[in-house]
Amino acid sequence: MGILFPFGIRLSTLLAVAAFLALAALRRDRAPLLAGWVWICGFEAVFQATSLTLGHPLPTGRAGPVFFVILGAITVPWFTRHGARPSLPLVALFAVIWTVWVVIGFPVNQHTMTGFDPLAEALNEAAKTTLGLAYLLPLRARSSRLVLAEASS
Repeated sequence: MGILFPFGIRLSTLLAVAAFLALAALRRDRAPLLAGWVWICGFEAVFQATSLTLGHPLPTGRAGPVFFVILGAITVPWFTRHGARPSLPLVALFAVIWTVWVVIGFPVNQHTMTGFDPLAEALNEAAKTTLGLAYLLPLRARSSRLVLAEASS
């Protein structure tokens, strides 16, 4: 598993979670936590729904892929209505990357690294990172506006 999948989770996922948590701690604000939840839950729901639709769901423990689809379908809209607003251009880019991934057959690397496919990993990383940035960057912009407003008062 090595450096790419420490603890059985992609390193990039752990770093993104750390970024959302750090921003929440620095700002003492729950908005980054909501946005981080929407990002990871939304990504996983779309991932599992795509895997199910294409007929090759991946093992996801006892919960199964349907759990993640339902969790995302319930929580993502609710948290979005309560402040987790993404960058629409980045969401559109995510959709383009996802479409390319599906068109080429939606190849996915297992955490065991057996039969590692660099293209599959690049598409997974690009999609997840783009969606993460879609939720993280608007928070940073909002944070900058808050600092400027406080400085001018």
